[in-house]
Amino acid sequence: MDLKPTARRPEALLALLAVGFFVLLTMQVRRGSQSFLGNVALAAFGPLLSAYDLASRLTREGFQAYAWQRDSALQAERLAVENRALQGQIELSRSLEKEVLALRDLIQAPKPPSVEVIGGRALTQYGAPFSRYLLVSCDRRFLIPEGTAVMGPRCAAGRVQGSSGGLYKVVLLTDPSSAAGVVCDRSGVKGVAVGKGDDMDVRWISNESDVRVGDQFSTSGEDGVFPAGLRVGTAVSVEDGGDYLKKITLTPSSRMDQLTWVLL
Repeated sequence: MDLKPTARRPEALLALLAVGFFVLLTMQVRRGSQSFLGNVALAAFGPLLSAYDLASRLTREGFQAYAWQRDSALQAERLAVENRALQGQIELSRSLEKEVLALRDLIQAPKPPSVEVIGGRALTQYGAPFSRYLLVSCDRRFLIPEGTAVMGPRCAAGRVQGSSGGLYKVVLLTDPSSAAGVVCDRSGVKGVAVGKGDDMDVRWISNESDVRVGDQFSTSGEDGVFPAGLRVGTAVSVEDGGDYLKKITLTPSSRMDQLTWVLL
């Protein structure tokens, strides 16, 4: 109870000083001249007023900076979300563009005369270590017999070996069990292309035959499976063999592992 008046004395003294300061300043302004008391008041309270003004300015500028940073962070977050959405749309557009281009190449590929074709979706390639099979989905309304030739964009791809519903197992030309009659487009030399995993060998061509590296080979139509004129591959290696037969290696005209649509 006795401490309350003592605790209030500094506050009362500060209040009296502030009141006296403003009274002295008012008197000085009214008289229009400087006085000793006015100078003392300015000297005593000037730093306080300057500190208050500085603190007020810093607080105001700090709040403005905080608001700017907050708005910038929110805008950056919105832009990041929009950027991720646009990246997803771009990836989807690229995938659709790639598929459209594959379909265009497939549609524009020359069709063998007097042969009906149907499009199929290439789902997946499987087989290891050397087997090469392709799973193809077709319309269930069509019945595709075993042995039907399958072609990719402007090239022969393989032949149907079995089916289940609308799914068909296709043996690719690069499978070791696959063989197709081929002919050199430049010289007309004929042979048989046999798969060996990633590429093919051309057999039964004599050492005297005119075959060079870079020659293109197409189906000859003499195997009873593939129509004539479908591109098969390019000769990347040509050597004379000791058994009087050339050793010719073909790389497929189309990447078998990148087929998305085929014609049967």
